[in-house]
Amino acid sequence: MKIKLIALTTLLTLAGCQVGPLDVLYKEGSTRSERQLAYDQCFISALKEVPQNMVTEVTGGDWIPGVVRCKTDSNNNTTCGEIGGYATPIDSYSYDTNKKLRDRVIDRCLADKGFSTIVRPVCKTKEERAAYAMLPNQPNASTIACVSGQSFDPN
Repeated sequence: MKIKLIALTTLLTLAGCQVGPLDVLYKEGSTRSERQLAYDQCFISALKEVPQNMVTEVTGGDWIPGVVRCKTDSNNNTTCGEIGGYATPIDSYSYDTNKKLRDRVIDRCLADKGFSTIVRPVCKTKEERAAYAMLPNQPNASTIACVSGQSFDPN
C-alpha cells in the first residue's frame, strides 16, 4: 500500500509540472513564418560556417580483479581460483564540439536581422496557448505574458 501511495504521489507531482520558461525568438510585428525563415537561414549559414565535429567518448570496460584463493588437498595439489572479479560496462556518448560556437553564430545572424530573444513561460491553459499561437504578428514584448511552447530549435 505504501509503495502505491508513493507511486501515485510521484505521478501526480509529475503531471502538475509545467515546462519552464522558454527562449522565444522576438521581433515586434514579425509573423511566425518570418521568424521561421530567419531562423532557418541563420541555422543553415552557421552550419556551413561552423560544421559539426562529432566526438565520441568511451568509458568503462575495465576489469576489476577479485580475490585469489588457493586450496591445497591431501596429495599436495594446489588449486587456485579468483572470486568476486567483475567487468565494468562500456559506455559511450557522442557530442558536437562546435555546437556552442555554432549557436553563437546563429544568435549573431538573427541579431543582424533585427531579432532578439525574450524569455516567457509556457501558457498554462490550452486556450492561452492557442491564443498565442494564432497571433498573426508578434505584439510588443511587454504584452506577451506567455507562449505556446513552440520552438525553432531543430534539436
